[in-house]
Amino acid sequence: MSSVPVQTRKFPATGVPVGNAFGPLLSISNAPRLGPQPNSLDNAVSCATHWVRMSDGRRADAMWLEAGAMMQKMVPRAEWVRYLRKIRLDRGQLVGREWFEVTRVRDPVGLPAGDYLNVIFVSHYTRAVLFETVSLAPGGTGSGNWLPVGYVIRPVQREIAFAQ
Repeated sequence: MSSVPVQTRKFPATGVPVGNAFGPLLSISNAPRLGPQPNSLDNAVSCATHWVRMSDGRRADAMWLEAGAMMQKMVPRAEWVRYLRKIRLDRGQLVGREWFEVTRVRDPVGLPAGDYLNVIFVSHYTRAVLFETVSLAPGGTGSGNWLPVGYVIRPVQREIAFAQ
């Protein structure tokens, strides 16, 4: 019986075979440094969730006080309280709410230039299914460095089946 030489492959410390063009990109030395991420999406969703829960508790004054100075300058406190009362009418009790989407908005009309986030929830009430959108700006010191700057509620549109 003759023996066949076995080829051995050398692997760098990362475990990526030599000759792989992506090896250097996958090495530990090039990995991003993970740590506290003050403006993370998790913090944005947490901040927005806190804000909609204040709406559930009919705490419009507290919402306004926790909002960014930008919103406080644009919307007087009394007007904010009236707005919240109006949008809470006719939807009934909250049955459930789920986080739906986070979208980035760059340089929105009517606000200072910059990057903002909209955290959108699908909220089920006894008499309505609604999208609740909390708009956030970076820069707060609490709530994960995001500041609420807007809150909009709109109905979820049902799909329309067309006759063929």
